[in-house]
Amino acid sequence: MKAAKIILVSCIGVSLGLFGSCADDLVDNGNDQGDKGTAVRFNIKDIQDVAQATTDAATTTGMPITHNAFEQTLNVQGLKTKDLVSQKLTVSGGQGGTCIIETTTAGVEADGPTHKKQGTRANISEKITEHFTTIGYRGTTAEGINGTPWFYNYDTNENGTLVKPVLWSWQQRFGKFYCVSPQATSGNAKLKISPSNYTGTPYVDFEAETDVTKQKDFMTACSGVVEYKIRNSAPTVNLTFRHALTAVCFKVGSNLSYNKTITKVEIINAKSKGRYTLGTDATGTGAAWTELSAPATFTLGGEGTLNVKTAVDVNQVIMGNKGDNYTFYMIPQPLAGVSVKIYFAGEATPLVFKLKGNWKAGTTKTYALNENTSTWQYQLEVKNPKQSAAYNEISAPSYDFFYSVKSYREMKDAEGKTVQQPVPWKVVGYDSNGDGKYSMDEKPEWLIGGKDGYKTSGKGGTNFEEVWPYVKEDLEDRLKERNEALKNAPAQGSAGSPYNLANATGAATVQNTANSYVISAPGTYRIPLVYGNAIHTTKASPNVGVTNEGAYKRTMPPTNNTPSTYENNVLLNFKDHDGKDITDPWITKSNNGANAPDGAKLVWADVYGIVTNLAVSGTGDNAFVTFTVPKEAIENGNAVIAVTKNGTVVWSWHLWFAPKSALKTIACTNYQNHIYNFTSETLGWKYTEWKATPYLQKRSVKVKIQQTAGNAGKKQYGIVTLVQEAYAWMKGYATLYQFGRKDAFPGTDHVADGRCIENGKDASFAATIQHPEVLYTDNESGKEDFSYCNLWSMNNDYHKAYMDGTFYTDETLWNDYSIVKTVYDPCPVGFHMPSTNAFTGFCKNGKRGADPSATEFYDWPILASPSSAPKYYTEGECANGYYGWEFYNRLNDPNATILFLYMNLREVKKEWGQKSVGIVNQTDLAYFWTAIPYSSDKGYAVWIQHSAQDIINTHTTNDVFEGNGIRPVSDTPHN
Repeated sequence: MKAAKIILVSCIGVSLGLFGSCADDLVDNGNDQGDKGTAVRFNIKDIQDVAQATTDAATTTGMPITHNAFEQTLNVQGLKTKDLVSQKLTVSGGQGGTCIIETTTAGVEADGPTHKKQGTRANISEKITEHFTTIGYRGTTAEGINGTPWFYNYDTNENGTLVKPVLWSWQQRFGKFYCVSPQATSGNAKLKISPSNYTGTPYVDFEAETDVTKQKDFMTACSGVVEYKIRNSAPTVNLTFRHALTAVCFKVGSNLSYNKTITKVEIINAKSKGRYTLGTDATGTGAAWTELSAPATFTLGGEGTLNVKTAVDVNQVIMGNKGDNYTFYMIPQPLAGVSVKIYFAGEATPLVFKLKGNWKAGTTKTYALNENTSTWQYQLEVKNPKQSAAYNEISAPSYDFFYSVKSYREMKDAEGKTVQQPVPWKVVGYDSNGDGKYSMDEKPEWLIGGKDGYKTSGKGGTNFEEVWPYVKEDLEDRLKERNEALKNAPAQGSAGSPYNLANATGAATVQNTANSYVISAPGTYRIPLVYGNAIHTTKASPNVGVTNEGAYKRTMPPTNNTPSTYENNVLLNFKDHDGKDITDPWITKSNNGANAPDGAKLVWADVYGIVTNLAVSGTGDNAFVTFTVPKEAIENGNAVIAVTKNGTVVWSWHLWFAPKSALKTIACTNYQNHIYNFTSETLGWKYTEWKATPYLQKRSVKVKIQQTAGNAGKKQYGIVTLVQEAYAWMKGYATLYQFGRKDAFPGTDHVADGRCIENGKDASFAATIQHPEVLYTDNESGKEDFSYCNLWSMNNDYHKAYMDGTFYTDETLWNDYSIVKTVYDPCPVGFHMPSTNAFTGFCKNGKRGADPSATEFYDWPILASPSSAPKYYTEGECANGYYGWEFYNRLNDPNATILFLYMNLREVKKEWGQKSVGIVNQTDLAYFWTAIPYSSDKGYAVWIQHSAQDIINTHTTNDVFEGNGIRPVSDTPHN
């Protein structure tokens, strides 16, 4: 339905819906017979119908009327907002503490027999039920319409046809018509129209009946100029009737406690006579009252003819209801000296109050009997919804997402019995930003409607009223948005000047190198032919990269081992693809340039065509691999590229296609009070599905509900809180890594380009570097290359059991020692592998976390959940909107959260004496490596899972050949 009706009080506002009919009889009309079949007839409307249509057109369906729409509605009726006066009037006599509240509304209540209202549309009239008077004028031109009537004081039927038909004449095609209702007859001395020889605008000399029960509404209309354009086809003549009087009615106010019977009402010293000049066009221009005279007393009741009880519900009209014939129809006038007396049964002294201001034509004045302080006790109860709304509540309304309002008042009557009455309520404000201030302007856009239009007001009562709000469904395709952002980002570099990924701005100078680079836009790129992070900037050289020998050569002496044991368990010189010591950061210069590449290739990619035009260029310390990332192909994903010599891979790099925000850090404080700055996303994360609400946390609004009445002006109010849950459906996979290797492997069995080979045999440094596409399962030849302690942390020389039998406890190996990044570290520039204690801040005991319902002794994990106990989820459900776990960033006073999504892993299995490593599709588990080995064949890791028994274990182990994820942490500045 359309907006709320413009007439707001039940005693006011009437509209006329009048429809003309044809009269085709040929009649004698003086010497000009007129044209056959062109009888003058009227299409009758009421100005309040027109105003309502204006409101409907200017207002959105189901929403409150706007200020602009209300202004338009008033303008149509010739009114301004300043005409709608509300004020408090002082009372003398009657019961002490009584006052009158005056309100003004647009529209006039049709109370008597002249008009008939529809039962289903308050204050809107249906039709005129009695005859009215018409005066017609005509001329040969619009300007030439003369002052002598064409016809005068013609009786007109209620359907808009003249009782004595008049035909249009082609010789005088322009006409203008004036109408007066009720009909001006010779027997009605109180309503006389201007004489037939009057050449000005017609007027009516009007006298109001002093007996209110005999009064009728007084309305007039002017058609404006009408042209008879098509011969023998009568034009439509629209007549919009306007109310010339002011309606006056009385009601029980919002705070009246006594029960009395009104026997008589008098309006004293109001003018009873006046001249009303009709408007000169269809908009009522020029209509006015003049020559006001004859002050009189207007009386309703007396001598037992009126008995109206005041003991009715709040704001009930007691005089001026439809059918009671108790509406006062008064001549608009200034009210100085005018007063009202209300008489009560059994009381000698009437209640008296003086009127102020003016009565305005076409409005209703309502005077409400009220008390400043009464014996009513006002009661308001509100209940919050039993549950929050889902993100899509509009399409699937929850049974329990409604709030309840109970609003009433009660008092003891003269016999001591409790009397209860409903008190209307309404929403008076919203607080969506949590500042404690309420405003209707703060209604959130996501609160859009509800069952039965989501009412913002109610009638009240002693039973709860249920209000069912609906909320907006905001669900965005985040994966599409991410991919479009990558495609639409400004292209980087060009064929003549590729973007250098080892420089913060893409310039030619090499600053910091790594085994993994993030690419966030299409373009042409290059990577210097440098082993891992063997070149970096320092405080001494912040803009130009220098040799980082500590990334490929151990210089720190042993800490706890004899030299022989030390050399067996610590790799002193990191190896190249040929198993030889790396002697220079540049691949093209190491070992006297023996490894200088002569080609480049794609190893694998999970997006087809994402890397093209691979080539090597340059020599010495100015050598690069270049490639192109096409705009049409780029999307969230991964690729591994390699440089070759004579077809043999010399080195390889991981390319991660993701927004720069993937490397935005989240500061997390661990159990031991050390801070680790984790990346926002797992290394190499690729979304396969991602739909989410634009808000990451649940959103809410507080709604202030207030009674429309109160004692001594104090209105009761209540607050309800409406909450809409966030939602996300996030699935994907990350690149996976075998312990100690730099090489990224796809987290899926299906790659779009290239290949990935499982179950390689006889792992060694040379074999793994030459074959970045191969996952190895063992080192059957007896080589122990991946048993060294320091492959991902150069200065580490511990693991649990050395080959000579030396044994160290877990407590020794769980530590926060600094990680010195090596050329085998898979992390991007500025990041390295985490230490073993990096994840301990995500559970209360620093080791392991479980659901409190579990029988184990483990403490709870520190989950970013508002409930006292964490939740765990099955496939298809989301923890706080995610397909995984979200943890607080520190044990005490957290200020952020960090998200770990479930992902696939590559698991080593042994069947029939043979090892294999293959993808395990996980929907409820994720493993992440740390930098430190547990033993010669296992590495320390952390896992999260969907389980009531174990949610997180910060100190677990995995076979070095298993493929786990990596969550990098940021480097500390280099000296």
